[in-house]
Amino acid sequence: MANGKRRLLAVVFILILVLSEFAAALGQARRQSGAAAISHGAEAAPASSAKLVVVIVIDQFRYDFLERFNDLFGPGGFRRLMTEGAFLTNANFDYVPTYTAPGHAAVFTGSVPAQNGIVGNAWYDREAGRVRAIVSDSSARVVKSAGPTGDPGAPSPRSLVGTTIGDQMRLATNLRSKVVAVSLKDRAAVLPGGQRPNGAYWFDAASATFVTSDYYTKELPAWVKRFNETERPEKYFGARWDRLAPAAAYTRSQAANLPNQQSLLGRGFPYTITGGEEKIGPKFYAAFELTPFASEFLANFARAAVEAESLGADQFPDLLSISFSTPDLIGHSYGPDSQEVEDTYLRLDGVIADLLSHIDRRVGLQNTVIALTADHGASPVPEYVRSLGMDGGRISGRDLTDAVNEALAARYGGERWVAAFVNDQLHLDRKMMAERKVDPGEAERIAGEAALSLPGIVNYFTRTQILEGRLPQGPLTHRVMNGFNRLRSGDVWLVTKPFAFVTEGNLATTHGSGYSYDTHVPVILFGSGVRKGRYYFPCSPSDIAPTLAALLGIEPPSNQVGHVLPVIEDRPARARR
Repeated sequence: MANGKRRLLAVVFILILVLSEFAAALGQARRQSGAAAISHGAEAAPASSAKLVVVIVIDQFRYDFLERFNDLFGPGGFRRLMTEGAFLTNANFDYVPTYTAPGHAAVFTGSVPAQNGIVGNAWYDREAGRVRAIVSDSSARVVKSAGPTGDPGAPSPRSLVGTTIGDQMRLATNLRSKVVAVSLKDRAAVLPGGQRPNGAYWFDAASATFVTSDYYTKELPAWVKRFNETERPEKYFGARWDRLAPAAAYTRSQAANLPNQQSLLGRGFPYTITGGEEKIGPKFYAAFELTPFASEFLANFARAAVEAESLGADQFPDLLSISFSTPDLIGHSYGPDSQEVEDTYLRLDGVIADLLSHIDRRVGLQNTVIALTADHGASPVPEYVRSLGMDGGRISGRDLTDAVNEALAARYGGERWVAAFVNDQLHLDRKMMAERKVDPGEAERIAGEAALSLPGIVNYFTRTQILEGRLPQGPLTHRVMNGFNRLRSGDVWLVTKPFAFVTEGNLATTHGSGYSYDTHVPVILFGSGVRKGRYYFPCSPSDIAPTLAALLGIEPPSNQVGHVLPVIEDRPARARR
């Protein structure tokens, strides 16, 4: 027995010696390998050597549009990006509400409203007691060609928490990279521009010019003033918008619009762009934004920015963001199944093809990375859905708030318990709660149950549930959590059934839900360092910014929750200089 123990101890001792020698040898090999790498000066190379990053966001761009209209596109626009780039077919926004401002913030910060603070196009400011635009800044002034105006409340990015991909590009190059963001909508230029861009410009319908705010500069650059003087929307007064393709191409869309599907333009093709006026005036400018001609106009402005700012002209990569707002305006008026939306995308295909050609001539597409995506999708028009034998509906906002006010008044007395309804969320009067010593959790539950009495509301989540982590598990509640910001979100979050929504004025349709028609959007990456292909794995537009950062070899935005998409080409290590 003793001999057996001695033999076992001897074996263990030998094993320890062998393992020790192996570890020492392995450590020596690693040290030698590291020394060799240092002596040769080798380092991993960024996957892309791009001089210019172009991010194209199309407002209200559902994924299925690329598939439905694919055979009608030309070779140089959407189809070129789809076939020569990385086409991600299963991208969904991973939060609610799905609106323009949160969508743009998600794309450029790689984040969600819970992190970046952009909870909607508007939010309820409890201190001020009013609903405010999310990019409104009381300390800023609009800057037009003549200089700053006296009106307070111009847009700025001060409500944005954290950095964008453009900010990170500027930080990585000691501000030598340039960032320019353009759009018709202010929020679609301000949020992509980030904290400190070289310029953020949007269309001001009152003056029919591109403007900015004094958060960025006290005076418009000379090239913007020149564009405002020489490129005027008035040249489109009286222009005719008719179908671009033969009539047979539109059989995939509605045969005719329903009575609620109309705008300043009217109800059916062809449209004459006057706004119903005999001479140029405010209604014409508003009507102009509702036509594909406005997308051409914006693209011309983007081209002027590339040239005037010398984007992509040196070794420090620049960023151009261009957000096309017109598809959203048309979609709200006519719905995603309309011939107007179909024709909008056929014409936008040509606009993007021309823009790509210009960038190719100016910078070279081999020196460019392009990201194409959307800020949200859109719900079908409820009446159209019902005409096809499916369920859909509109919910009166007045009926909703009345039902909640009545329920809370019956329990606690008082009236007007609902301070605001915004982003599908009820904001209750907390001052009244405190005065009457009301338990917030109980008041929230009563409000939610009252909302459930309206046809079309199918669920609710309360602030107390969310803060205490008592939400049931599921994809929708996950999106609610990602959209909830403690400082800016409401007290009761309402959920509608599919194809139903709380009405917004006289719009034919809207968006904002967590359903696929609102969350499922295209994501395409194209150009230097991108491995082309069609990909089906789940992803999100929040993955775009981290992926661009990885391509460029820089730090991603500060609040990122997105991931680097596996579409980056392998590059060999390069020697340090």
